Amino acid sequence: MRHGPTTQRGDPLPIETHSFRISDLDEARAFCAEFYYDVDLDLLDTARPLALAADIVRLGPVTVGDIQFGADVAIGADLIDAYHVNMPIAGAIGSEHRGAITVASPRRAAVYRPGAGAHAGRWSAECRSLGIRFDRAVLEAELAALLGRPVSGPIRFGASFDTTHGAGLTWSRMINLLRSEVANPHSALRQPLVAERYAQGLLGGLLYAVDHQYADALTADTPPVRPRTVRRAIQVMEADPTHPFTTAELARIAGVSARSLQEGFRRHVGFSPMGYLQHVRLGYARDELRHPVPGRDTVAAIAHAWGFGHLGRFAAAYRERYGESPSATLRGR
Repeated sequence: MRHGPTTQRGDPLPIETHSFRISDLDEARAFCAEFYYDVDLDLLDTARPLALAADIVRLGPVTVGDIQFGADVAIGADLIDAYHVNMPIAGAIGSEHRGAITVASPRRAAVYRPGAGAHAGRWSAECRSLGIRFDRAVLEAELAALLGRPVSGPIRFGASFDTTHGAGLTWSRMINLLRSEVANPHSALRQPLVAERYAQGLLGGLLYAVDHQYADALTADTPPVRPRTVRRAIQVMEADPTHPFTTAELARIAGVSARSLQEGFRRHVGFSPMGYLQHVRLGYARDELRHPVPGRDTVAAIAHAWGFGHLGRFAAAYRERYGESPSATLRGR
């Protein structure tokens, strides 16, 4: 049985909450495919029927699910365009990913990255876990923004991290706050602008909580410095990515000449100002193409909503970045 979703569309960030109670195995697989990935899901003990309970909140590129299968199951998936974290509330999950065995527990979260499968040979009936999915393009763009330069993905996260102290504890508290607020109809997190910034905090928080090849650069005593004018232009674009900015307008806001702003972006960001804006918009457009509203969302409508006035140029830029057409993403390939 499914309740929801509740949504606020047309805002800076779509907000969705869903509640599921599922006893059919095929319906459970369909649920996983809709919110996470195509999975291999099998009952390990047919004497105990499936009793999947799941409460989902999706904040744009971040999906958080409070999930319990209610039966012993084996589950596996190929991660193609997402990073994933399992953070158990009760019980433990042993899984294999990239040739390593990791055990996630209420004290330690497991991390999975794109380009490889993940398989849990036994997810027990008593185990309850938060499954957190991050859109690959948006997480990598957030890392690039924090570093002040483009990154070459995927991010090679460590297999697990401690959720009981330091940045890992901070991040787990942020996730649990989000989970606790889902049932509150008056929560500030239901306001799109607040949700947008909270989702960005979850992205950045993960990058500081887990070890990876860019961790030293993020935590260096002297972080990469962008000139104030470049930072100002980036802040303005990220605050309103659908606005029809021009380089001249951004230069006026930053208080420099257009040529100086272009040179600043070239040296410190690796994109032109308009290239950076397109990078941000493409990430949001891809997220909507991957999670469309049936019967309403089209490639043209989504492209237009994110500031792409020319559909052909949008399609070409999209294909160059993601290796597929926008229509293929919309169809789910």
